[in-house]
Amino acid sequence: MPKVAQRFLEVDPWAVVEKGFHPNRSRAGESVFSLGNEYMGVRGYFDEGYGGDSLVGSYFNGVFEEGVVRHPHCYPGMIERSTFIVNTVDWLHTRIRLGKERLDLSHSSVSRFVRRLDLKRGVLAREFIWTAGGGKKLRVKFLRFVSMASPNLGAQRVIFEPLNFSGQVTVQVGLDFRVIHEQSGRPEFCEVRKKKFGGGLWAILARTEKSGHRVFSSLRLSSGDRINPAPVDEPNFIGCRFALRLSEGKQTGFDRVAVNYAERRTDRTNRQVWDHGMKLARRLGGTSLDEALSRHEAYWQDVWRTLDVTIEGDEENQQGVRFCIFQLHQTYHGVDPSLNVSAKGLTGEVYWGCTWWDTETYCLPFYLFNNPAAARNLLAYRYRTLAGAIRRARELDCRGARYPMSTIDGSEDCSVWQHGDLEIHISAAVAYGIWHYDRVCGDREF
Repeated sequence: MPKVAQRFLEVDPWAVVEKGFHPNRSRAGESVFSLGNEYMGVRGYFDEGYGGDSLVGSYFNGVFEEGVVRHPHCYPGMIERSTFIVNTVDWLHTRIRLGKERLDLSHSSVSRFVRRLDLKRGVLAREFIWTAGGGKKLRVKFLRFVSMASPNLGAQRVIFEPLNFSGQVTVQVGLDFRVIHEQSGRPEFCEVRKKKFGGGLWAILARTEKSGHRVFSSLRLSSGDRINPAPVDEPNFIGCRFALRLSEGKQTGFDRVAVNYAERRTDRTNRQVWDHGMKLARRLGGTSLDEALSRHEAYWQDVWRTLDVTIEGDEENQQGVRFCIFQLHQTYHGVDPSLNVSAKGLTGEVYWGCTWWDTETYCLPFYLFNNPAAARNLLAYRYRTLAGAIRRARELDCRGARYPMSTIDGSEDCSVWQHGDLEIHISAAVAYGIWHYDRVCGDREF
């Protein structure tokens, strides 16, 4: 590796900006431009699909699938079951055609590409000029966010501006459970149990095979121009197709408001989960994108009022510090004590979405000094998973509680014996976190 970083992003104190698409950095870009709100997260993949190197990633915190761990020779302490964060529904699925040509940056001719993650507003925007067949030039703009004010809500805006022609663009949008879980090489870890279209609302429900977690997703469209969506119903997918009339020099587009709901309780029936998801979809789905964006921006404005760290005269480190604050806060801010900070947040599948000792050692201090309630909830997660730590101690012929090397639900997920058995500092890190929290916050009740 080089001694000096090879920069492909612009320095901006309040944003992360990519000018000109860098296909050789597509995976890095998708991770850097990820969005989350503790409840759910999406990688910065292209809404319209991309035929090049890409990982379409849509995750819900704590939603996992189970796997079997096989060893050539198994001894006490070696795990036989593992858990991993599961890739779920692509609720941003969009496909765009101009005539017979489909937009795909892996082979389409594009120029003036700019991708911008606005740290102050929590919004990801992207735009470029697409030169299609016959020299038609179409400016395409995308905007997305996952709401910090309403955790179940995500939104997308797509705008078209023809620069030298008038005509028609065809769009397909949908809710897609056909995404691949890359580490296993398998698509469709989620089995679709129900889907429905009616009253301008598209909805779908899927269940993980072994863990029994359910994910519900819905979408509602709106546009300044009249659209007549035709339903599209395919295996593990539901959506619609419509056409937009474009006039040269005029902007035309549509908004999508998605309402997502993840249920990890396995004692609830599919019917109960569906009914609750539909209730959320009817209540939140009628929110306009502008209204949702306004509340989302107000949330971030309030956050930056207390979390910002200003570095004068050094925009590069200013950008870096704000990016770290942004990522930590959008990954976890203490809404749910049953959740934790996974090693990669909600930006990808590496480290399986598991929590490690890094939470208490490296992440907890950030929350201690600006969000004590979140710090307490992170420790409450360890309290809630104490039973798993006691079981693990017995498996290793130890007394007391032995916290796992890596975990989602409190059970040991580390399949490498040398790590899972020998890295005993995990319990020390948990104890240190509790000690540190008490020293800083004086929460004797806890």
